[in-house]
Amino acid sequence: RLCVVSENSLSSDYTKMAFMSTTTAKALPVLLLALIAFLHINNAEAFFTKPTTATPQVKSKSPLFEYLKFNGQKPSFDVLSKTKEYIKKQQMGVISEEFYASDYVLRGPVIGPINRADLAKSQKGLGIQTAFPDLVIDTFGYTIDPENPFRCFYFQRWRGTNSGDLDNFGTVFPATGNEMETPVSVFSVVFNPEGKIIYEQVGAVVDRLEGNTKGKAAVFGMLHTAGLELSAQPGDVVFSFIQRLGHLAGNLGRSWSKDEDIPKWWVSKSRGADPTEKW
Repeated sequence: RLCVVSENSLSSDYTKMAFMSTTTAKALPVLLLALIAFLHINNAEAFFTKPTTATPQVKSKSPLFEYLKFNGQKPSFDVLSKTKEYIKKQQMGVISEEFYASDYVLRGPVIGPINRADLAKSQKGLGIQTAFPDLVIDTFGYTIDPENPFRCFYFQRWRGTNSGDLDNFGTVFPATGNEMETPVSVFSVVFNPEGKIIYEQVGAVVDRLEGNTKGKAAVFGMLHTAGLELSAQPGDVVFSFIQRLGHLAGNLGRSWSKDEDIPKWWVSKSRGADPTEKW
């Protein structure tokens, strides 16, 4: 059977098809926007944030640093903000003893372990603030240890002029007038779960070629500029022997605390410039 299609019928069909094509073309951008919005809402992190990998729980080879993780607890306070507050107070010279835990320990490349009471006495006897009245400490690069959320690292560069005499426990070194620039060094503090500083690490030089103190940072850079040029390096047998003589005398400040005054959690037997233990 022959099917006869009128010219008007064909024209009507073409008109409908053209209308549908135009409508679809106009609707396509709207549909694409709707699809993007849907994906954005349901998978925003995948589109707009970098993928992050959780740091695995790594057990430290050193029992000291494993202890300072407090059995995997998480801080109930902002460690970064608390560290910045501590440094601000420290540089203003209005540091409060409330920052420190009763079992606080400080350790540096050739100093420590020393408790808070002995540290305060040693710092008072050095008289470095009078010797460097214009001391400026630039602190930057705060970062939380990815393996210990209670620990915050930061960098410091010290600058100043030795325009005052240095009274080193009664021995006076006349002002040299020399300007000081220490190499950048890294510091860190560890807070306990109560928000008190239990461990403070100081003065680990990043680049010994920087500055004009022969690679010495922090207080040792100041002593060097003031004319007290000590060969203070970890593992230095001669310097370690001198430290032990001073420790026995006990009248020139302590490089480390007496064994009975060191908190029990500090199990390392290394003192001052002694070599680091292998655990």
